[in-house]
Amino acid sequence: MSRADVVVVGGGAIGVACAFELARAGAEVTLLEAGAALGAGCSAGSAGLLCPSHAAPLATRAALRQGIRWSLSRDSPFALVPRPSLLPWIARFVAACTAEREHAATSTLRTLSVASLALHEQLAAEVGTRIARHGTLNVYQTRAGLERAARERLDHARAGLRSEALDGGEALALEPALIAPLAGAIYYPDELSGDPLDFVRRLGAAAQEAGATIRCGSEVLSLRRAGRRVTGLETTEGRIDAGSCVLAAGAWSPRLARGLGLSIPVQGGKGYHLDYPAAAADPRVPVFLREAHVVVTPLPGRLRLAGTLALTGLDLSVDRRRLDGIERAGAQRIRGLAGRPAVAIWRGLRPCAPDGLPIVGRPGRYDNLLLATGHAMLGFTLAPLTGRIIAELARGGKPEHELALLHPDRFGSAAVPTRRGSRRARSAR
Repeated sequence: MSRADVVVVGGGAIGVACAFELARAGAEVTLLEAGAALGAGCSAGSAGLLCPSHAAPLATRAALRQGIRWSLSRDSPFALVPRPSLLPWIARFVAACTAEREHAATSTLRTLSVASLALHEQLAAEVGTRIARHGTLNVYQTRAGLERAARERLDHARAGLRSEALDGGEALALEPALIAPLAGAIYYPDELSGDPLDFVRRLGAAAQEAGATIRCGSEVLSLRRAGRRVTGLETTEGRIDAGSCVLAAGAWSPRLARGLGLSIPVQGGKGYHLDYPAAAADPRVPVFLREAHVVVTPLPGRLRLAGTLALTGLDLSVDRRRLDGIERAGAQRIRGLAGRPAVAIWRGLRPCAPDGLPIVGRPGRYDNLLLATGHAMLGFTLAPLTGRIIAELARGGKPEHELALLHPDRFGSAAVPTRRGSRRARSAR
């Protein structure tokens, strides 16, 4: 048996950022990661964009309309596997797709993303994480898509985001790797990008230097409780007593929380990427092929294509049709990609809450438990700010940002019956 002041469950971008900020604040921190190394799960393979311009929640009116249509296609950017456990999530998703809730969620996520980008730049200066300011180029093939983007651009401008509207020729001049014809593009010059796995491992090393203990290959089987307190964890390496606990286990958070009598409505949203060896004519600017919902990101030594959201629970199988759709979109719109073989294929599970907002804070039933999950496609973007918020809450402070929309109890009663002998829960992988 061992003991830690604070135990962080999950070694992805969110968990590592929490461990770093807690350790830097003076806490005795132990981080547990089920995988063999940090960033073994969703954080290893995101598109690598840090972009407030794409901070809209999953639950939007447009997503509801598109989702119904896309669910009928086997190679669309969206898929779901119907099952009874998904029905409550879908009902909450539909309820969140109103103009008022969409506006409030978008404003919140955009504000948090802007603040987190500033922290990303601080971390780059302080601990050597690697990010680049190439901006983000949103490319449109249709006039209808470009018109919607123009309306979105005005909303972002009111919130202080700089952008440039480009016609097809101007977009090709900015990024010659694109293939004509294009209806146009919107360029956000202040946005950042980077390798998410490199970020996790560099920040993990900084957390260790600040005093955190990191234990990879340590799977959390269950959390123990007594009254209003989490007292410890059962792991594959033995029992750990904990003064407090931060649950940042991504799509696996609901399994662990269930043992505490908490229901966290998070579903795994499977995403894919293909990495290609770098070529001289590759894009210099990250490109979002908006109609295809595919992101093309230049990274050191390779070019990444990422996309797809498949609500398949914790299923990590590979659907070749989804990969083919990503590959086809890249070959049609990026010079030199047709016929180029991928050097890596990846899939991972994004933790998706039904309203599209992260779940960050202290559930009312526990005095020493903090949740940090549900970041969907914004885990890399929001990691530094989430870590800062969790460290502040752990100290009993009040974060400077309004967090009411992110509160763990916003979905109503969180109590669920606990079951003995349930399948083992896994920490973030």
